[in-house]
Amino acid sequence: MARLLAGLYLVLLLALVAGAVGIFRLRCESFGCMGLGVAWLAWAGAFGVTAAVGLLARWQVGVKEPGRVGRLGRLCEGALRAQCVGGAVLLAYWAARTLA
Repeated sequence: MARLLAGLYLVLLLALVAGAVGIFRLRCESFGCMGLGVAWLAWAGAFGVTAAVGLLARWQVGVKEPGRVGRLGRLCEGALRAQCVGGAVLLAYWAARTLA
């Protein structure tokens, strides 16, 4: 089960990155870029779901191998850290552009 969750998490993380790149490539529409806001809102929801699956996968790996986490646990942990850093960077970018 832990390997399945870790694999699912990594696939979701790749889809999340692809979605962010795709949204960055979108251009504004005639309604004041409302479509971009909706797309980013949906992406933020997917970010939360992906993070939850990642945390569950990391926890599952830790339960299976409590003393030694192994490669799979380190991979999940590194991916979770990268996801958090990427989310923080995008949040800071949004805040700088929107609130400035």
